[in-house]
Amino acid sequence: MKELPNQDGSSSISRDLMHDLNTQAVTSLLYDKGAKSRTEIAKHTDLTRPTISNITARLLSAGLIEEVGVGKSTGGRKPTLLDINEEFGYVMAVKIESGRVITGLYDLRTSKLAGNRTRYPEHPDPEKVLRYIEEDYRTYSELKEIVGLGIGVSGLISNSGEITFSPILSWKEFPIRDELESKLSLPVTVDNDVNSLALAESWLGAGKEYEDILCITVGEGVGAGLMIDGGLYRGSLGGAGEIGHITLDPDGPLCRCGERGCLEALASDYYLEQEMERRGLTPSTTENLARLAGEGDKEALDVFKKMGYHLGLGIKNLVNTLNPEAVVLGGERTSEADYFMAEMEEEVLNHSFPQEARELKIVRAELGKEGWLIGAAILSIRNFLSLPLNRKVRTDSEGQTTGTERV
Repeated sequence: MKELPNQDGSSSISRDLMHDLNTQAVTSLLYDKGAKSRTEIAKHTDLTRPTISNITARLLSAGLIEEVGVGKSTGGRKPTLLDINEEFGYVMAVKIESGRVITGLYDLRTSKLAGNRTRYPEHPDPEKVLRYIEEDYRTYSELKEIVGLGIGVSGLISNSGEITFSPILSWKEFPIRDELESKLSLPVTVDNDVNSLALAESWLGAGKEYEDILCITVGEGVGAGLMIDGGLYRGSLGGAGEIGHITLDPDGPLCRCGERGCLEALASDYYLEQEMERRGLTPSTTENLARLAGEGDKEALDVFKKMGYHLGLGIKNLVNTLNPEAVVLGGERTSEADYFMAEMEEEVLNHSFPQEARELKIVRAELGKEGWLIGAAILSIRNFLSLPLNRKVRTDSEGQTTGTERV
């Protein structure tokens, strides 16, 4: 990474910015790829050996990286290996659901130290949820130094960290990142919860062998997270992957988003409960449906099969559009996947383009419920590593976040 001179010979990038970018290249490489020697770091980043020596010396002094052993010799002395110091700082991960908020405390390699769950009535007031998050933050910060907070939440999340619209929460245009950064003076990263799960499964779970994956979640809602060339694809406004609101039947049941015949209205818990009620299966809960299906009840099994068929229709459209290597199925309802997986796979594999179907792998998520928080933790860790060591959140006189500043 080299500075480009302007026509008058001056640098087109400030010295501080160039140093920050070079440092980020080093920390990102070590986080993504694991322990490397200084020579390997220089090779992967295209930075000069003196630059690498200066950056690693500063990072070692700060404690963000550490020496972790020696590598193989290529003829001379064995090189010293460097890696991220997982105990340099800790991040708080959050998943906001319609009836509860789940939090966890993680080190920089996503090992979990603590966790909590707080329940509340459905469609909660945003400020009340923030208070629960603040309470857990205060508890965790007594245990470890927290350097960032990552949040996964259902709905359309803007690139500025605003919850533009969440049908499940009934929240609109809520600036959750700015609110929490001003309250906690901490870097906050917010993304769609399925994106966070897709990231976790891609790095540590069922998708780690693939570069292009489609992570589908089914449960309270239906969502998709897209990993393309190993990176999250969010779209121009952060709304990529809202598969739950593609239309399958224009005359179908009313969805929570206000439209009719959305995939979410035909393949989520909402659909299961509505269909149970229509068929007289009581109580109309997913727990009862799972129990009945386990006992072999034909009506209950048929409800799951229809859900699987609808889900397969939606996934097939994305497979034909995006041509992923693998589909990773996650979410709360995967615990009942045996009751609908065959119908879903039948629709996807037998009705997608033949070549795509032959190569496509359909696998279940491996990280379980913990995957949501692990993904939110990774989002926060990567954001933290992208910030210079000597930056902090900047607020105005009223406590509103205005950016970061060098200190």
